[in-house]
Amino acid sequence: MSDNMTPDSKNNRAAAGRGGESTRSWIERLFSPELVESLRRIKTLMRKEFIQIYRNKQNFRLILIAPFMQLIILGYASRLDVKDVQTVVADLDRSALSREIIDSFSRSGYFIIKQTVDSYDKVDRYLETGQAALAILIPPDLERRIKGGQTAQVGVLIDGVDTTTAGTVSGYAQSILLRFSSDLTTKRVGKMQGLMFDSPIPRLVVPSLANASRAWFNPNLNSKDFFVPGVVVIILVATTIIMTSAVIVREKEIGTIEQLMVTPISRLELILGKILPCFAIVITIMAVIMPVGLLVFDVPFNGSRLFFLPTGMAFLITIAGIGMTISAFCQTQQQAILSSFMFLQPSVLLSGYAFPIENMPIVIQYLTYLNPMRYFISIVRGVFLKGTGWDVLWPEVLPICIMAVFFIAVASFLFKKRVD
Repeated sequence: MSDNMTPDSKNNRAAAGRGGESTRSWIERLFSPELVESLRRIKTLMRKEFIQIYRNKQNFRLILIAPFMQLIILGYASRLDVKDVQTVVADLDRSALSREIIDSFSRSGYFIIKQTVDSYDKVDRYLETGQAALAILIPPDLERRIKGGQTAQVGVLIDGVDTTTAGTVSGYAQSILLRFSSDLTTKRVGKMQGLMFDSPIPRLVVPSLANASRAWFNPNLNSKDFFVPGVVVIILVATTIIMTSAVIVREKEIGTIEQLMVTPISRLELILGKILPCFAIVITIMAVIMPVGLLVFDVPFNGSRLFFLPTGMAFLITIAGIGMTISAFCQTQQQAILSSFMFLQPSVLLSGYAFPIENMPIVIQYLTYLNPMRYFISIVRGVFLKGTGWDVLWPEVLPICIMAVFFIAVASFLFKKRVD
């Protein structure tokens, strides 16, 4: 075939060869021969790792599909908004005023009036059987007391088994009753002002405070804007730690660890050659599922991508280091996966993803400082919702960078070049 080559093609090939040699010589001049050889060994090990991941079709599909399924399911399931609360009403007054109160609950959009009964005792059955989560108790003399200038009480019973939902529903009910009471006061004062205006006595003026509160960064208080960024973090952590904790153990199980032992590869080269392919896959997953999460759940991203991307990479290196540390201790993939879940579950609960860290006991609060998810959850919510960057979030970024160096060093130290 070489005989059929034209002089131009031979010249081009020679030029390419000279270009390759010049590139190699440039690399060799820039780096020491030992470092160049080390990079070649890491590159070879990375290629082997990519091939192993691709050949395992079942795990490969799971890596590609599972993050999207988790994002959709957890994104829709992680909500604290309460709507369509089944409500029973015991209206013993049956007046125009009591009907206005019931209409206020019905128009709010949070409550559905399931049934109206004529005694307080019948309310218990609806709450006990779960047919209603809220009961409104209107006394028989409500309108008479209000028109007489007296105070009347409207009772509200809430199913308190689910404390989170009960607290939210209680807030809705109190807000509606306070607004209704305020409207009654305003109407009464208006009538008094009209009477006073027609009289020779100066007009009565009642000072008041108007409610002008507003929620910043999440104006509509959508719980999905609060939870979906945390869901993305959980998916990335679960994928990273399970993949990295299994890579060394897999070599032990299939018996190829002995082949690695007889090679001149060092512990750090082995760690990097195993981590970097997993890291590249997780970065790809993050780059894909984050836009999907933003589009599907309409979550705002107000921060800088130039700040978020390197911070996310530092966090994933930390998690990969933890996974490799687990891998250094375990002998089978089953042990590695179980150990990963033992790390994952408390990390999620102590990260502030669902439960405020400030509400935890003081000892547990100190323990959360060892959890890298605590810092990254704050970073993600700050970047997504507040649009903050390095000037505000550096106290969260610094511990992540320290942990990344620490866990990679620990994993390299623990991994001994011997077969136990």
